[in-house]
Amino acid sequence: MKYAFKIAYFGENFFGSQFQPGLRTVEGEIRKALQDLGIESKPRLAGRTDTGVSALGQVFAVESDRKLLPRILNSSLPSDITAWAFKEVSEDFNPRKARSRVYVYVFLDEGYDLEKMREAVELLRGTHDFSNFTRGWRGGRRSVFNATLSREGDFLIFEIEANAFTYNMVRCIATALRFIGMGKSVEWFKKMLDPQSYRERVPPAPPQGLMLKDVKYDFEFEVDEVAKKLLELRLKKRLNHHGVAYKLLTLKLNSLNS
Repeated sequence: MKYAFKIAYFGENFFGSQFQPGLRTVEGEIRKALQDLGIESKPRLAGRTDTGVSALGQVFAVESDRKLLPRILNSSLPSDITAWAFKEVSEDFNPRKARSRVYVYVFLDEGYDLEKMREAVELLRGTHDFSNFTRGWRGGRRSVFNATLSREGDFLIFEIEANAFTYNMVRCIATALRFIGMGKSVEWFKKMLDPQSYRERVPPAPPQGLMLKDVKYDFEFEVDEVAKKLLELRLKKRLNHHGVAYKLLTLKLNSLNS
């Protein structure tokens, strides 16, 4: 039998998702958990996330001689990785061949021009060559199905769905959007989407703001309610810890400015 699993993880304590000998990675921890459960088959992930990048809907597939549920996996996984949904799939299923992927990037709102940033975000829809938004210029054409920018309290939330992404693409776009929010023109962003006539390198935004929200296929995953509750508990614990820390820091900042 072959299973596909949806997993969430907090990225700050991982050297990315891809297995690297001697380093703590998401794939490495999954391998350890599977071995603890007596499963020798190696997992295959839907895609790679860099050091510091988190995920809510990363997907991996693995073969198992017995039924494997997310709650069983969680008994062997560390607390910063949680499996929460699954699907029994065909033997030829390849998690990398997804219909689309969805990423979210979160900015602290520092008084950016939100309307100009939204104009730029609208330009992302459709098929473009993203070489200007790719490390080493090794880009290529990608089709963006949806892209939005919203404000939630002190933060801006950029969400983008595409058939695939080039290396550092979302983080470089996030930097460009920040530049526009600070005064760059939307016309400049439009030129950035045409690398055949205009080339400029922008650095990737910090990885801590990026999350792989979902990987989509032509089927629905079955949610393990026990595992989902565990994930919700872990998320609430994180929110409480970091939310209190953020509030303390803003109080200090306000005191300095008063």
